[in-house]
Amino acid sequence: MASARYVLDTNILSAILKRDPVATGRVNSALQSNAEFVMCPVVFYEVYRGLLHKDARKQLGFLLHYIGTYTWDDLKRPDWEQAAKLWAELRRKGVTASDADLLIAAYAIQRRATVVTDNTDHFLPLGAPVENWLR
Repeated sequence: MASARYVLDTNILSAILKRDPVATGRVNSALQSNAEFVMCPVVFYEVYRGLLHKDARKQLGFLLHYIGTYTWDDLKRPDWEQAAKLWAELRRKGVTASDADLLIAAYAIQRRATVVTDNTDHFLPLGAPVENWLR
């Protein structure tokens, strides 16, 4: 059984694709601790489309190989409901968040996972546990 479960945000997965030593070191440490990484389809979409746009074939190949070790779990109805509830709660407080961040946070909450991001300010109001592995 995994000791921890993580969902990498787009900026962290991008840092790993760029071979950032801090991000890759943290991932490797987590893997040695038997952590589980869950690939959020929203993050995959954001990274994959960016690499397609740049025609970054080597990075596309690396991405597809790399995430082969991650657990893939598609968005399900509870994820969408959780994201909608978060959106409504925030709007009542006069706070806005991007749909992508709402979906990533809801996805992590539903899977009892921690969001790993360099944009902690985006995720802290959303209620998901958050860690920054670049600082």
